[in-house]
Amino acid sequence: MPRPATDKPTRRSRLRNLPARVIGRTPWLRRRYARRLLKTIEKSRKKNRPLPENLEQIERQLRRVVPPKRAEMLEQMLELGSSSDASLSRELRRASNRQERRSGKGGGTRPGLPPGQRRRPG
Repeated sequence: MPRPATDKPTRRSRLRNLPARVIGRTPWLRRRYARRLLKTIEKSRKKNRPLPENLEQIERQLRRVVPPKRAEMLEQMLELGSSSDASLSRELRRASNRQERRSGKGGGTRPGLPPGQRRRPG
């Protein structure tokens, strides 16, 4: 039977999120992880391999940034993600979802049209 949703994290969720918190809070680990993640994205793009959905979204956001600043931007994203303020991360997730909806990259339909009206060409 599923547990009721509460604001207090369970022991299991705290342990599952521990590596992300440690990486996000430790500057040298954060820099190393950001560089490694960028290399992984670049190698998979060169070999035309599909990225997982979460890395695809990160790659889409980093594409808008000039290449020398990508590691710095990714590092800032990791730092914000490790913050313990749940309301801040919720706001960031909701803002990201709104931005995706506005850009029309979400479901393959053009923004502003009712569902099933017109598919995107291509």
